[in-house]
Amino acid sequence: MDVADEISDQMITTSLRLPKPVMDAVRARAAERGIKPTALIREAIVASLADDQTMIPVSVLLAAAEEYRKRQSVA
Repeated sequence: MDVADEISDQMITTSLRLPKPVMDAVRARAAERGIKPTALIREAIVASLADDQTMIPVSVLLAAAEEYRKRQSVA
């Protein structure tokens, strides 16, 4: 069964240890997108577990497109 099929409204709390520079980057990226850092982390985890047939949230696709655009303008 697909991870997206398993997602429900029920949420659990977990603890995650990240290096400070990584968490700082997460906070900055989340602020750019106007979302909470936990929402960004949750999106990344769900997207990384998705198979080829899973629907990816539009917010993840838009964020990826924006990141690509930023990288292309720097290059």
